[in-house]
Amino acid sequence: MRLKRVQILTLLITAAAVFSLLIFPFLLLDRPTITYFPEHPRIQYVTTATHLAFVPENQLLRLQTASETKERNELMQDFSLLYRNNQLVAILNRWQKNVSELSASKELDMSPGFYVGLTVHQAERHIDHSIYGKEQLSQDYLMAVKTNGTYHLYREPKTTDEANQLSQYTRELGESRNKTLRRAAARYGFQLSDYRVVPLDALTGESFTHIFPFGREKAERITGQLWEGLYKNYVRGIQLAQAQSESPLGSTMPLLLIAQDHMLIVFETANRQTVLLKQNFS
Repeated sequence: MRLKRVQILTLLITAAAVFSLLIFPFLLLDRPTITYFPEHPRIQYVTTATHLAFVPENQLLRLQTASETKERNELMQDFSLLYRNNQLVAILNRWQKNVSELSASKELDMSPGFYVGLTVHQAERHIDHSIYGKEQLSQDYLMAVKTNGTYHLYREPKTTDEANQLSQYTRELGESRNKTLRRAAARYGFQLSDYRVVPLDALTGESFTHIFPFGREKAERITGQLWEGLYKNYVRGIQLAQAQSESPLGSTMPLLLIAQDHMLIVFETANRQTVLLKQNFS
């Protein structure tokens, strides 16, 4: 009887190992990633939104996203990056098949600082044996100041104190980003004067054609390919060396260094290693 139990236990362990090594990775691969597809006029967004809110009863920050299209899609995905004081603190990734609406939320402990939530809303349609996509960008900002145990929150400064707080943060952020850029230029051997620098949160649904002034179709393609590259090379793990990767949590918001025919993407990991990615403009 005991031998039989041992044999059964051995079979269960073996089955679990086979599942982990062979089956589980394919389940992960089946999850959609941000992938650029050319647009189609049938894919039209009705609304896209990112919203940051304070939940006072639990002292939490809530990140919420929502999107809706006119027609049902084979796939919808809302993917968000949440930064506090220029460092990545949370990732929200929600997707669903055969829907026209999508919503998601995530909560984390509130801490003082300047929050930025960035979301890529993506819809995918299969038309005439081809795959098409549509991307919309949305974002939200929130400054959280804690005084005497109470949080004070605002998006736009309305008082002198709020304006001074935001001005000080902006100045310190600018100094920090300049140091990152100088370290990247020294390490990778490029001239900062050859590039126009744009932080990732400046890339919006209204600004992308000005940031990439190559015509709307090419600007959309560059933007979509940028997010695809960030998802694969930043969010899913920062590749530091061969067979070595690091979590993106704690890393700085990417800076886009734009030239005429390519773009460099610069950021620092949580342990202050400077990383550079490159995207050519086709």
